[in-house]
Amino acid sequence: MDSAHGRKYVLLNVLSIGSAFLLAVIVLGFEHWYAEKEGFVDDLAIQASMLGTNASAVLAFDDERAGREMVSIVAPSPSVVEAALYRQDGTLLAAFRRPGENGLGAKAPAPAIVFTGRHVVVAQTVAIEGQPVGTIVLRATLDSVYRSQMNFLASLLLIAAVAMLVGHFASRRLRWRMAEAERRLEHMALYDNVTGLANRHAFELALEQTVRRHQRDGSGSALLFIDVDGFKKVNDMLGHNIGDRVLRGIGERLRATLRAADVIARIGGDEFGAILVDAVSPGAAARIATNLIGAMAQPFSPGGTPVYVGLSIGIAMVPQDGTAAEDLLHHADLAMYHAKQMGKGNHQFFSDEIGDMVRRRLDIEADLRQAIAHGELYVVYQPQVATATGAIAGLEALVRWRHASRGIILPGEFIPVAEESGLIMEVGRVVLAQVCRDIAELRGQGLRVPVVAVNVSARQFMQGDVAAETAAALRDNGLRPADVEIELTESMLMERLEDRRAALAGLVDSGIRIAIDDFGTGYSSLNYLKRLPVDKLKIDMSFVRDLPDNAESVAIVVGIVGMAHAIGLRVVAEGVETQAQRDCLSACGCDLLQGYLTGRPMEKAALVALLRDAP
Repeated sequence: MDSAHGRKYVLLNVLSIGSAFLLAVIVLGFEHWYAEKEGFVDDLAIQASMLGTNASAVLAFDDERAGREMVSIVAPSPSVVEAALYRQDGTLLAAFRRPGENGLGAKAPAPAIVFTGRHVVVAQTVAIEGQPVGTIVLRATLDSVYRSQMNFLASLLLIAAVAMLVGHFASRRLRWRMAEAERRLEHMALYDNVTGLANRHAFELALEQTVRRHQRDGSGSALLFIDVDGFKKVNDMLGHNIGDRVLRGIGERLRATLRAADVIARIGGDEFGAILVDAVSPGAAARIATNLIGAMAQPFSPGGTPVYVGLSIGIAMVPQDGTAAEDLLHHADLAMYHAKQMGKGNHQFFSDEIGDMVRRRLDIEADLRQAIAHGELYVVYQPQVATATGAIAGLEALVRWRHASRGIILPGEFIPVAEESGLIMEVGRVVLAQVCRDIAELRGQGLRVPVVAVNVSARQFMQGDVAAETAAALRDNGLRPADVEIELTESMLMERLEDRRAALAGLVDSGIRIAIDDFGTGYSSLNYLKRLPVDKLKIDMSFVRDLPDNAESVAIVVGIVGMAHAIGLRVVAEGVETQAQRDCLSACGCDLLQGYLTGRPMEKAALVALLRDAP
């Protein structure tokens, strides 16, 4: 009886211990799951916020190439299966997606954290100084959380089994392993695994500490936003392994050039950040930036092949250019983009002018979208006259913008914004449609309308289907292909000539004539011109301006006219403003003249009067 009672007691004891252990496993498992899930979502949200901060300038400039590079930063993160940047109007700018994954869609979702089955989607608004410019969206799989949970539960069971066998030794060993894992996790959280430098999270923490210190003591530092010029070609041509080795080499040179007290970090794919501690003067920051650029002069040889890269650096002074880490990073990023625009391989300081320029650009882009929708764009026409007779032989269509409140906005201000934002595609369609309607209307009034030249940008030409759109606009208005002429710049045609020839074939097959605009500013030769199906050359006004006094300009014009006539092309001179220029161009054999001397750009009503009076 005693033996039975003892066995029962042992059984009850085992059951009680087992029940307690099971309950503990359930409680700990639930707590671990919740913590892992929340931590995973928090990390994903932080990553989205960092990418959003880094992508604000990309969205502001609507830079698709930089956008693709930006979202591809998440490629090393195995949990992230998709990343996308959306413009403020909700359209997709750039996306990264792993093979086999469904896309997030062409429209931006509302900012939120949404769980969908085994995935979580984090959507955040990207803003510049409080003004939204787009949305960053990350979609990640929760598989790592599930695996972590399974591993955790398995670890608990293993710990219990080992505890029952080895007791104190096992618990001591477990504590050591947990401490070591903690140290590894801490290192992973603060350091970049490619370069060994601090990562973006650690850099932002250091920047926040720097800002707080300067607010207390009144001193200052400098923040450098460093972008590697030409690194994408290294990755594309030599592969990511070589690219990582080059990044490590760049990090080593940056670290060696900076002082021991300075902070250096890799904050993006090919972007680095530096805090020049107590560099209170712009002059000191400029000298260090120049030294960093100079440190890249010697090539890297990670695989035996010399690899050359450069640096573009934006500088924001702390705290003069901002009292928040996020603002300072954004301002330094804007300055870096300005350095890129200034030709790369240089440094630029942030200034209010740069900030104003970005805000002005954002305003113009937003207003231009409204202008397209509300019909504020219109077309004016400048005549091209025959040099010999003065008869109107052609017209060039030029777009203008009459803003509802600010009046006329010049093309030199809004066309570059349209190019960068992609709105040039819509602007081109508006102009083409209006030109075709005007030709049909004027001919309906019994007027003889000569061929009308329509300018097409490089982005329109390469990303759109100019031949199909032109043919459709002509067809809708009952016009022929010979009624319009497409003008393309010389520099655009000469870049990747064979690709351009293939794209030109569609226009030529449709019967649409082609003119080369701004001729003489690029590097065309007779051999190139013979390979292009063009009908007309337009001499750039920079040569016409110096006629007839500049002998070199006269020689260039004579050479262009002779070369063009030798292969059957007509020549138009742009920017003709004086009778002396006209006489000189006539003597040079130029076929057509365009400029204020022969006719200013005019709206349709004035054009009607001009055509009625034409012989």
